[in-house]
Amino acid sequence: MRIAKIKETGQRPFTVLHVEDDQDLSASVATLLRVEGLEPITATDGASALARLAGAQAPPDVLLMDFDLHGDMDGTEVAEEVCHAIGHVVPTIFLSGELANAGVPWLPGAPLLFIAKPVDPDVLMKAVRSFAALGRFLTSRAPH
Repeated sequence: MRIAKIKETGQRPFTVLHVEDDQDLSASVATLLRVEGLEPITATDGASALARLAGAQAPPDVLLMDFDLHGDMDGTEVAEEVCHAIGHVVPTIFLSGELANAGVPWLPGAPLLFIAKPVDPDVLMKAVRSFAALGRFLTSRAPH
């Protein structure tokens, strides 16, 4: 029903850049986002996130980041690089199994939310929808 509403209004679905190195969790979240009428862009690390972003039809409305990524960059560094590549900050939700160790990224002016894993799907979707709507609003007001 939500998808039909989007088509009726002519608005494109909210786009979510989701960076998660756990393949099963990434697939589950992507499925949840699609079922809820959102457009996921998925990546497993910083390099693939930036590559996927370069090929995206629209910038993400919200970033959904695993905090503790394997590889050269953690979630905060990926978020910083994505915002730099886009040219403006994007509301960002960080997911972590250990929030006590989470550092705050250098994203001046970006709305940030930290959520502990495991997260209830309803809670996650409410957060993603709220942050995506805010992201769409901020993007519409960003200098082009």
